[in-house]
Amino acid sequence: MDKKYRKKLNAEFLEMKPLMGVLAILNNAENKVFIKESIDLRALSNRIRFELNNGKFDNRSLQDDWNRLGEKSFFFENAMIVPWEENKIVDYKKEVLKARNDLKQEQSKTKNIY
Repeated sequence: MDKKYRKKLNAEFLEMKPLMGVLAILNNAENKVFIKESIDLRALSNRIRFELNNGKFDNRSLQDDWNRLGEKSFFFENAMIVPWEENKIVDYKKEVLKARNDLKQEQSKTKNIY
């Protein structure tokens, strides 16, 4: 790989902003939902899927359902996205927590929450 191309890729990487918001894991078989917030949804989704597949997830109820029903019964969804705001100082952790609380309140009306 030549140096110019490598510098270009490095610059693009440094400009990337992670997808922030709330992840919902829907258990379609039993009408349940697991809700978790993150400032990097892609990493959170990958981590949770890895832990569930290896039997190491910390929410025992979700882990038991995953083991019993299988991955095909679950759907991972970026339920709420918190947008980046250019040229502003924003407490994104606070924004993501607010989005999670709003989604939990909304989902608790129709689904059981893990």
